Amino acid sequence: MNTAALAALAVVLAAPLACRRESATSASSSPPSSAAAPPAASAAPRPPSPRLTDPRWRRAAGDDPLELARLAEAEGASGLLAALEDGGDIAHAALRALPYADDADLALGPLAERARAAPVPSLPPLLDALLGVAGRPPRPREPLDPDGARAAAAVLLDLSGRRDLPAEQRAVAISAARALAERGLVDPRRIPADLDPELPGAGAGGGQAPRP
Repeated sequence: MNTAALAALAVVLAAPLACRRESATSASSSPPSSAAAPPAASAAPRPPSPRLTDPRWRRAAGDDPLELARLAEAEGASGLLAALEDGGDIAHAALRALPYADDADLALGPLAERARAAPVPSLPPLLDALLGVAGRPPRPREPLDPDGARAAAAVLLDLSGRRDLPAEQRAVAISAARALAERGLVDPRRIPADLDPELPGAGAGGGQAPRP
């Protein structure tokens, strides 16, 4: 085979290799297809709570104690605690109804944990609910959640001594702590007394009126 024929054969054999190298280089340098990219996560909006249209919850949105008691009887402490996740008027109705629940003591621990973590503006309804549950007359039965009640007493003791809280909020925490002290869950001597009114004529002696 002469030199010209060999050269021609070399050109023919080299052409496919060059094409393959060019194709590989083009593929490696091209940007990834958008189809291969993972889809962007989209957060679906939370659907409206069915409690918003429930007649029992709508009737309990007012201040009628009878409607709150009916709601508490229907939902129990667990149902009312679950409703706190809805926020807004539903959560406020649940907090007002909790003291009427027969098993309201089950809410002491969860309410106290919420109160511990709550910002100051959100504390009043939680403290009112804690006072309402803690101040209920004792029931002739075994405690439903003694550990939760003790945890609530510790949180209330802490809140009652927080000088960064408004006096009105501390007063509610103090009253709730004293209610639990009557159950033997906290030493009453540890509860702050600086907000108690002074006895008439106590003067510099610092005497304080007992809790009514």
